[in-house]
Amino acid sequence: MKQSLNDTLVLCDLDTLMVGPDGNLTQVVRDVLNLFLSRGGRMTVFSQRTPQAVRTMLGSVRLSAPALVCGGSLVYSFSAGCGKALAGFDVLGEDFLHKLPAAPGMGIALQMRDGSTRVLRMSQALERHLRREWTPYLLGQPEGINSADVLRVLLYKDAKNVPVLQVFEKALAESAAPLLTEYLTADCLALMPKNVSAEKALEEVCAAAEVTPEQVAVVAGSQAMLGLMHLAGESAAAYDAPAEVRVAAKRVMLCACSEGAAAEYLYRFVREAENGSM
Repeated sequence: MKQSLNDTLVLCDLDTLMVGPDGNLTQVVRDVLNLFLSRGGRMTVFSQRTPQAVRTMLGSVRLSAPALVCGGSLVYSFSAGCGKALAGFDVLGEDFLHKLPAAPGMGIALQMRDGSTRVLRMSQALERHLRREWTPYLLGQPEGINSADVLRVLLYKDAKNVPVLQVFEKALAESAAPLLTEYLTADCLALMPKNVSAEKALEEVCAAAEVTPEQVAVVAGSQAMLGLMHLAGESAAAYDAPAEVRVAAKRVMLCACSEGAAAEYLYRFVREAENGSM
């Protein structure tokens, strides 16, 4: 029996699978995405970026459910223009922001509960990321910032031989601070509260979309979505995704992350639905 496309919500890795070197959706992804949506497909995205940056990248594309942005710490509805934060830094106290490393060539950015980005210290690496990722920001100081309003702290280093990040990461581990640390790129370390969970994030998306986790298909190219893959009813990975992601996926695609893996999945989804083979 033929199954409708709208029976499944696709949650796709925006940063890794959909965006080209210029920071925009690639043309092939945009074309196939428009086809998928025009046939009744339902789609949302996961991104390390803020809501404003994601909206700029998506352009006129309308998502079918809230997006998981800021690394999954914020569930954001573009139709409503607001989001729900899954955690904050209040557990670490108000003085935590004053203890962040300060060194030449070190940039510090905060992703906030309201979806904005606050820059406490600019660096070349941070400026490069903000420009490439279409991220608006405000310059500020730790004074006056409520730690409960901070979703993630992003630390950027300009030079590979600056050991500040490694020293700070080691100090965090030794202090047993309730934080998760993750290198988003070679020059960027993200700090996020440990109580941010894939289960809660997926639960919020499913509730808003009126689907169950079994009706969600996670399409991933990075380890950041690994927890979501284990919870979803369907999962797929680009063939050059990290090994853990490929092992967790129920389907491994023929295309690489940057060579149309998202388009491959969506187009196959349309064809299978039309042929009744889903």
